[in-house]
Amino acid sequence: MPFKFHLKKSRQYNVVSKNQYVICVELLDATSIECTLSIDSVGQECLDNVTQRLGLGQPEFFSLRYVCRSTSTLRWIDMDKPLKRQLEKDAKNFILYLRVMYYVVDVQLIQDEMTRYHYYLQLKNDVLENKIHCNTRQASILASYSMQAEFGNYNPERHTIEHLQQCTFFPNDGKTDPNGQDSLLHATICQYKNLMNMTQAIAEELYISIVMQLEGYGTETFTAKDNSNNKVILGISINGIMVTSPNTQTTQFYRWKDISNVINQKKTFRIEYKLEDAKQFIFTESRDAKYVWRLCIAQHLFYIQYQERRPLERPTCCDNDTNDSSEQAISVNSDNRTSDTHTRWTSYNDLSIPSPYPVVSVSSTDINSLRALLPSYRPAPDYETAVQMKYNNGGNPPQPYYANQSAIVGSDISCLLGVNRNRY
Repeated sequence: MPFKFHLKKSRQYNVVSKNQYVICVELLDATSIECTLSIDSVGQECLDNVTQRLGLGQPEFFSLRYVCRSTSTLRWIDMDKPLKRQLEKDAKNFILYLRVMYYVVDVQLIQDEMTRYHYYLQLKNDVLENKIHCNTRQASILASYSMQAEFGNYNPERHTIEHLQQCTFFPNDGKTDPNGQDSLLHATICQYKNLMNMTQAIAEELYISIVMQLEGYGTETFTAKDNSNNKVILGISINGIMVTSPNTQTTQFYRWKDISNVINQKKTFRIEYKLEDAKQFIFTESRDAKYVWRLCIAQHLFYIQYQERRPLERPTCCDNDTNDSSEQAISVNSDNRTSDTHTRWTSYNDLSIPSPYPVVSVSSTDINSLRALLPSYRPAPDYETAVQMKYNNGGNPPQPYYANQSAIVGSDISCLLGVNRNRY
């Protein structure tokens, strides 16, 4: 009789699956895509994967967020660290959200069509979630542009009241009764009818232009306490840091060009300002203070990149009434600035140093003409320059030094940064 071999069942060991994982990324249009990454992939690799698949021509405006396990709030991932480790350490689940992180001050800076569409979706979500505040008239104007951008020209057979009621165009603040919502929808449809033959691109641009003037645009807020133990709200944006005190109803705005340094030590976050004394704020957790510090660095670097590309101010095509809620009184004291020691502090130095190169506006024709005049060779550097280029990121401009608290304890921070201590 034939022999029978009894083989022991065992699970197959797949090396590829062990070194890779799949993560879900939710997009701004409420759809999602999956990305296959290695366990050593950093956050930037995942972002590049998503933006390339979406065809975003200006991916520098976007980043990825996750839900924090302890606070259930959204936080930005660190682009330079392994993504899987970040999520395992702090995330509630393995779901990321593609969102706009860096807002611009002029719609002309958004030149890519797909980028503009996703930027519009982000602003629409911000308005509907009451992150950006608008009055009834502004909400009606925004909703009409949104209808034109998403539905095209008004069609009385398709765009009925019943159909439009199924869509969300107005922020749900809980203050407007159903009858008020109906009257607001009727007024919006009347404006929608007047937008006949307006293209989707123009409707999106007008929507973005109006939202840019509203309160809360491009601002991420955090709660902290000042030295008097009073609650304050820190708002970080592309232009600077806004500090609002709910108790006194006062607001102070610190522009990036006037901020000399931002410093973090454990639970403390400090703003050093040229025009007055340093302002210090205390967070409940040290990780929150460090997160705000990192966010300030990222926003300031983006500000440096885009301030020279900011187009000249031009008259807006929007109604002046849309700017009613965005006007705020900004009070800045003019006290003398005092110096203090910064040993054992994590800092981002020289925020206010301007670029040493002048800003020159050159057309594309002139650029091509000038490029033709350039020599076809590149002179070889001397020995010292070559060594510096080799050990300085291949000749790339040096990046700001980011240090954890443990890295600078017991050391002089000026030695770590390699700069003159008088520049702090």
